[in-house]
Amino acid sequence: MRRGYYGWDESELPLAALAARRARLQTAMAGARLDGLAFYTNIARPAAVSWLTGFTPYWSEGLLFVGRVGEPEFATALSKRVAEWMRAVTPVGALLTTPKPAEYFAKRLANASGPRRLGVLELDMLPGGQAAEILAVAPDVELVDATDLFRAARLQRDDAELGLFAHGAVIAREALAHIDSSASRDAFALVGAIEKSARDARAEDVQVTLAPDLARDASFMRVDRAEAVGESFAIRASIAYKSTWVRRARSVSTDAALASRFAALEGALDTLIARHDPTRPIGAQLANALHAVPGASLKGWTLEDCRGSYPLEIVAGEEIGDATAGACSILTVHALINGVNWIASRPI
Repeated sequence: MRRGYYGWDESELPLAALAARRARLQTAMAGARLDGLAFYTNIARPAAVSWLTGFTPYWSEGLLFVGRVGEPEFATALSKRVAEWMRAVTPVGALLTTPKPAEYFAKRLANASGPRRLGVLELDMLPGGQAAEILAVAPDVELVDATDLFRAARLQRDDAELGLFAHGAVIAREALAHIDSSASRDAFALVGAIEKSARDARAEDVQVTLAPDLARDASFMRVDRAEAVGESFAIRASIAYKSTWVRRARSVSTDAALASRFAALEGALDTLIARHDPTRPIGAQLANALHAVPGASLKGWTLEDCRGSYPLEIVAGEEIGDATAGACSILTVHALINGVNWIASRPI
């Protein structure tokens, strides 16, 4: 549930940054002969709309429309009673509340002259009902997948995004900093302390999960399924700050010898991130870094990034292939040390 601090601060996200993002897209649209771009959003897929508008849509589905010129327009199925509040925290674009966002934009396309090509981010994931509404009103409109076009613009990280990502990373680090071997074994108390720290730092959203017993399993689960933690456990916090998501995880043990090995792995990972070569695949660098810790073996890893509508998606890993790390990526590492699982996530 989005129940944290909401607000727009031009010192953190200048209007000029939003305008530059939109201009990059509109230039690419002209080159691809697109008359508009459409971005579908719901509670799980708000990231593209947030990047373009500075506002994180929540709960109900909606569509953002970007034309070849002018500011974006966002149509949402949320009720009119929250429209004024949404306008107060959305720095750019027009806002419309309607039960049928797709139909609203389709009518505009139907009245347009000349070729009508509508680019859609992640066209293969556009809900069938949304596509049907567009084509029912504007049957001559051609729907074109614009995922690659959007990603090319999205991956050009600007100073505003780097600043928000860095600030979110600090919130996540400080939220997990006080969790150690002397902390409570009660899962609810652990999660509560982390969430309080992040909320006090004005995080918009906080999601905390646990791997309660690393001697048995490395799978993260919700706190309501893990009432207590074992001798060795991992805790992961996913933090949203001003629509920018950061994830961090750490492993903790009450066994002094194992805790020392965990600390060595943490140090190796931190050194890798501080010194990594952005031109080389991260997986190859990771294997070399962990090799320096006696008794450790790499079990798996993933690299997450924000490139489309999801706040974080896996873009590389041992199962899908290696890749270079972007400027706002999350590296998650799973290793074994003396037969016990160790997990950590770090922002890059």
